Amino acid sequence: MRVRQLSTTATTALLLAATGLALTACGPQGGGAGAAPAPAVTVTTTPTATPTAGASPVAHTSAGASAGASAGASTGASAKPGAAKSSAKPTATPSSDCTADAARVGRVIQAVEVGYSTSVWIKAKETVFRCGPDVPGEGYFEATGPVKVFQLTNEVKSSVLRELKAEQLPLNDFMKHVDTCLTDRNSVRLPYGCYGSQFAVTIEKGSGKIDKIDELYRP
Repeated sequence: MRVRQLSTTATTALLLAATGLALTACGPQGGGAGAAPAPAVTVTTTPTATPTAGASPVAHTSAGASAGASAGASTGASAKPGAAKSSAKPTATPSSDCTADAARVGRVIQAVEVGYSTSVWIKAKETVFRCGPDVPGEGYFEATGPVKVFQLTNEVKSSVLRELKAEQLPLNDFMKHVDTCLTDRNSVRLPYGCYGSQFAVTIEKGSGKIDKIDELYRP
């Protein structure tokens, strides 16, 4: 009986050992008793609803490229030179800005002769201001009509251009400068010059004489 009991105990030990070997063989390769379990497999399905903040960047880039292409095509079409041409014809009516320039200058005369050596007078023509869409470049004063004699007051203020800036001169010096520009302009030396002999003037009320005269620039 004692021998049989030992045999039964040995048999049980052998069975337990075999079971342990079988369990070890089913675990991860190279693992032992403390090996980690195999990770679970997660199945992800593609969402069909509106993308959230975590949407695919590929789809975002595609949408941006499509929008950029549409914007670029639209801009290119509108910026194309010569795409639209106006059929309206220019008129001879001066623009408001153009006439405003003339109004700021005031009355302008163009001298043709001065009498400073004998008396104080200037022979000159009235001018009209030419401007508008039918006039190329900037507006300008053009002499027109007959020659008139303009008297000057004794207190007249007169100026000429010195390096294109107004400089007041005594009347005799002013008249001499005007006469030289009309008769021998090549003798005028810098910083003075001759600029078309056109002058902005104001007329004294009552006497009809010039009480202010300023040389203007004209190429």
